[in-house]
Formats: sequence, structure tokens, C-alpha cells
Amino acid sequence: MVSVVRVRGPQPPAADLNAARTLPAAWYHDRSHHDRERQRIFSEGWSCVGVTDDVAAPNSYLTAVTGSGLPVVVTRDGEGRLHGAVNVCRHRGGPVADGCGTARALSCAYHAWVYRLDGSLARATGMDGVRDFDPADHHLYPVAVSTWARFVFVHPDPSVPAMDLGPLATAIDPYPLDRYLLAVREDHERGFNWKVLVENYSENFHTPFVHPELTVNGWEYPIEAAGAISLAWDRPLGPRNEVELALARSTPGDDGWRAVAAGQIDDVFLAGVYFTVFPNLLVSTFPRYLSALHLTPLAPNRTRVQAYRFWTDDVPEARRAQDLAASRVVAAQDLDICEAIQRGYDAGVDTNGRLSVEHEAGVHHVHGLVRAALVER
Repeated sequence: MVSVVRVRGPQPPAADLNAARTLPAAWYHDRSHHDRERQRIFSEGWSCVGVTDDVAAPNSYLTAVTGSGLPVVVTRDGEGRLHGAVNVCRHRGGPVADGCGTARALSCAYHAWVYRLDGSLARATGMDGVRDFDPADHHLYPVAVSTWARFVFVHPDPSVPAMDLGPLATAIDPYPLDRYLLAVREDHERGFNWKVLVENYSENFHTPFVHPELTVNGWEYPIEAAGAISLAWDRPLGPRNEVELALARSTPGDDGWRAVAAGQIDDVFLAGVYFTVFPNLLVSTFPRYLSALHLTPLAPNRTRVQAYRFWTDDVPEARRAQDLAASRVVAAQDLDICEAIQRGYDAGVDTNGRLSVEHEAGVHHVHGLVRAALVER
């Protein structure tokens, strides 16, 4: 199988791909390094915290814990505006929301302080007689919030510039994002460092060996990388329909790219476009199906993996079942191999491996983003 590699735009400081080596084993198991990554990558950058479906309606909210361990709540007020805040009451630290749902206000589970959906304090229970108490001084701590496709992102610093994932973010635009219906959610907790799965998703090198039931003959796997995204797609050597022609003859940003979502395809889990959105979102898009994995680091060798499966409403149940079954098989194989890889890291084995120029440009891009985040400044 041939991989076509094209890396666009300024790249983070790292060795050229033809001279690159794998990251040290300690970066996958050492607690102090893990804490540094949580600070530099998740506390000082944008990361995914969930799906827009949970905050699509007025007066809706979702809660999450970011990769740095910060509890957050994202709300959509009655006028349709999104707000993000730390999910910690300004009285004595209780959570002001749990899970996701709808509410006209948020109420702390500890002492019933009430907050409006924009995070301002509406009622401070028990504060009568407290000298110089001003509710305006007790707004929930804000965080920046943004969306891309069907996903919600936060940044702990509310003053940061608007989120910019880079030029490849628009490659998802041809897909019918407003027509996808979230039908399946799955939640896994597995024994590997979060980067292991991000790297695994960012290359197709492993596919013939880990996923032997997937088709690779007659297809190649171009990779582009820029900004926060490493993008790959299935390019047929002998296209058979409009979708495959677009994948074969165009690249993201070209006029012809619009046809990659032109119609349903006959084959399950084929003719896809795959987004690694650093640091913690992995998205597989097909003309009428979208599958995503949202990762949350829990420990140096422990990661929560939340899976979301979307279909457009015109996809029959039988086809949905085929897509879901294929996705579950592939996901299980990936999670299993990632746990096997982690055992070597936990043992402190440094492979000092070389990256494949043909296959691992996406992995190299991820490594560059990790290194860039860790640079002393």
C-alpha cells in the first residue's frame, strides 16, 4: 500500500521526518512528565470536551473534565449564546451542574447557590449579613468555548484568541454536518497513554496487520498536516463512483473536494476521510456516517475514550448496524494494540525507533505538536 505525504505550512520544531525518532518511553509512563503535558497541552491549549448535541437547545448544558483535570460546564442560554465556565461554585467549591440536560439556572449541589447560564451569580443562599458581599464579584470563573463540526472545545484562559484549527479544518465542510443524528455513545476506560491512540489513528501503516478484515488493496492513503490537524483519506486507485472520483482526483480545498460526500457508498468503512484534531479528538467521516473518539487522559497509562456514532436520517437500520459493527471491531482492535504497546512503555523500554517517511507523517506531526507545547517559555 502506498502512502502519499504532503505537509503544509510552518511546522513545530522537530527533526525532519526522514531523520525523526520516536518519543522517549518516559513520555508515556512518567508521572511528572504526564503532569507537565496536562499543564502545557490541556491547561494552555484548546481541547475537545464533548458534542454540540448536548448544548444544541436553548437552556441546555454539558459538563466535562478536561485533560488537565479541570471540571467545566458549557451552557447555551435562552438567546442561543454559548458560555463556558469552571464547574466550581464560588462559595466553597461544590459542582454547579452534573451530566448534561436543560435548566434555566445552575444550582450548586452543596449549598444551593444559584447561577445564571452566563455564569453570573443569581442567588447566594445564606449570605445575609455578610459584610461587603457583592454577587457581581462571584461570577463562575469563565473559560473560552468554541465549536468545530459537531464538537465542543474549551480553553481554560477566557482571554485567548478565537480557536483556529488551521487550514485543514474546512475539509469536513462537504459532509452534511447538520443532518447527522447522534445515535450511539460508548464509554471506555483503557490502559494506555493518550498519545498512543492519537498516534495509532494518525497512520495507516498498521491497518493490514491490526485490521486484516479492512480493504487496503487498490487504495492509497494520502496524509496532509497543518495547524492542529493531521488529515488522511482513502484514495482509490480505480474509482467507481462520484465519491471515489473526488477522493482520487482532488485534495482538501480543491473545488472537486465538495463531492467527497456526494452520496452513499456501497462498502462499509471505506472511502473515508480521517481527522486527528490535536490533542484529543479523532474523527472518521463518510458520506452518511460519522464516527468520533474523544480522549481524556486519566493517568500516565490510563485514558477515557468516549465514542460517538452519527448517521443521516436516510440511512436504513441495516446499514447502520453494518457501520456500527465494523467500527466496533476496528476500535476494539486499536484499543487492544494500544494496551499492548503501553506495556513496553511501562517497563521503561525506549525503542528509539525511526519513523516511516512513507507512512508516518501524521505521527511525526503529532510528535511535533507535543514537543512544541513542551518548549520552555
